[in-house]
Amino acid sequence: MTEISVIGGGSWATALVKILTENKIKVYWYLRRQVQVEALNDEGVNPDYLSFVKLDTNYLQASTDLHLVLQQASTILFVVPSAHFPTLCSAIDPELLQGKKVITSIKGTVGEDNVLPSAFVANYFGIEAFRQAVLAGPCHAEEIGMGKKTYMTICSPNDAFLEQLKPCFLSRYLSINLHTDICGIEYAAIYKNVVGLVCGMAKGLNYGDNFMAVLVSNAIYELQLLLDALHVPDSRIACSSYLGDLLVTAYSSHSRNRSFGELIGRGYSVEQTQNAMSMVAEGYAATQGLYQTAKDLGLNMPIINTAYRVLYNHMAVTSEFKLLERNII
Repeated sequence: MTEISVIGGGSWATALVKILTENKIKVYWYLRRQVQVEALNDEGVNPDYLSFVKLDTNYLQASTDLHLVLQQASTILFVVPSAHFPTLCSAIDPELLQGKKVITSIKGTVGEDNVLPSAFVANYFGIEAFRQAVLAGPCHAEEIGMGKKTYMTICSPNDAFLEQLKPCFLSRYLSINLHTDICGIEYAAIYKNVVGLVCGMAKGLNYGDNFMAVLVSNAIYELQLLLDALHVPDSRIACSSYLGDLLVTAYSSHSRNRSFGELIGRGYSVEQTQNAMSMVAEGYAATQGLYQTAKDLGLNMPIINTAYRVLYNHMAVTSEFKLLERNII
């Protein structure tokens, strides 16, 4: 594999483009804003995200023409917020993706039916599972930008596709885990963002390390409940592909979901928090999707319930955490 088309212009997309271009993979990159495109093509810098990263322009061609970018390579990587994905897809002629392989790195459920990104791609474009892959963490874009040691999980039921993708992302600072469990990895990646939000709320409310340890322990239990209810095979969650992503989102200062939750805990409204942050916190939309999924499965998941009632029912965060205290062990 020598070429990949990347759709999305945020910090995570920028980090992935950094890895690809360092590995001499030609990247055709769709971004919405012309100022980003010009800065990337001329200087190799995304002025809006990870602007300290200098990209190799010899392996980079940025454009605001979505259809042109989709035509350039046989493998497409979607790196956009889950809430924006249906609108983006509605602007794409499905014929443009016929015969192509699709990678998603989208950490939220998609659409009114709250489906996984891979399922949405399959339903919307008719792309079978063996032509899909998913990228997951534990990875913070900022640390990839700084070249700090990181582990990435690549999932696909297609072993040959996995072997094609591995050298595209493997580097001196990035280790790659290969996995076939798309469903479990996607749900874990979505759930961890909700956990990050609730951990941030706890921090904003001045809970201490002891409570945080109990909260994260219960989050691990909830994740296992969810995967078991979904009949996910081989869901050994005590590894970096599952818990690694959850833990780094719960504890890291780089976590935008944790930062979002912290502002909520300090008394900001959802609207005020969204206005205060320059980047999308996927956990906000993910909360709604996972809450409905848990409800449909008949699961009692106190952490998801807390996030949902605070963010969508506008319940007081202080009283909801008092209730949460009684529902975790």
